[in-house]
Amino acid sequence: MNPAMQDYLDEDVAYLLGLLVGRGKIAQEQSRWIAVIEFPFVRPHLEGLDQFHHFLASVVTTVLPRLKTLLGEGVNLSSVPGKQVAVTVELPARHLAVRNLQMILQGRQSHSQFTVPKLITESNDEIIREFVRGFADVAGNIRRSNNDRNGFHRVYLDVLNANWKLPVQLCGLLQQKLEIPVHEILWGHPNLRDPQATRVSQSLFREHQLRIYAHDFLQVGFYISHKQEVLERLAAENQQRIQQGKSDPSSFCPGFRGLRRKEDHPLEHDKRMPRLIRGRHFDAYWQICAACGCRLARNAMRHS
Repeated sequence: MNPAMQDYLDEDVAYLLGLLVGRGKIAQEQSRWIAVIEFPFVRPHLEGLDQFHHFLASVVTTVLPRLKTLLGEGVNLSSVPGKQVAVTVELPARHLAVRNLQMILQGRQSHSQFTVPKLITESNDEIIREFVRGFADVAGNIRRSNNDRNGFHRVYLDVLNANWKLPVQLCGLLQQKLEIPVHEILWGHPNLRDPQATRVSQSLFREHQLRIYAHDFLQVGFYISHKQEVLERLAAENQQRIQQGKSDPSSFCPGFRGLRRKEDHPLEHDKRMPRLIRGRHFDAYWQICAACGCRLARNAMRHS
């Protein structure tokens, strides 16, 4: 860890960094530094937990006081009922916290650009866990429709499509640092979103999703109580299935799995693709992982 930053990075700062990397946008207006963090509301379709006001109350009672303690009274909250909550942080541009955050985030200003800070990857497990929990509070969702074909429930961590570096980095934190299995990454790539190339006219550049089984994600969890309640309920259903004799689906991604040939897709060459994968065809998620920097996938492909 950078000795100059070691004293600054604690669990509260790690949590804030997770929030920013997940759904944060930063702007500087004259002498003011402004960060906006969005908390999208996703209905879990569970009795008693589908109300927006429960979600809003979770943010107000859990996140807001913590950020005010860390950053002072320049932290405010707004909401769009039924859709999202937003936390705005406004500080003097020369504030010490601003300078530290700019250094850690390497001057990047949006979740479309943010990567996992090196300071986080070099930290202990508790710091990493707080970072992932912050990310999950804004960019993670747990609901019944996230189940697999056998009915096991999963948490999805969503990374917006413009950012092709972050999914592999998050997967590395979960699997290699926290020893939490990642089932797969569903990339927002036309080969995976439209494998038969039948929906070319539709927008296929959707978010990237890290998919983790609910009972595994209990090791991280959410601070937003609304999400945590859903997680605990659906994780318990997973564990009940396992106790009833169903095979536990959890397994660490080995970097290489079976694949099915996908149709060539005209959007493989789309300008919205990052240069490192533009014009390339993929038949499986782990091939994209390898192209986007996953060492595990690259090694597995090398020896396959």
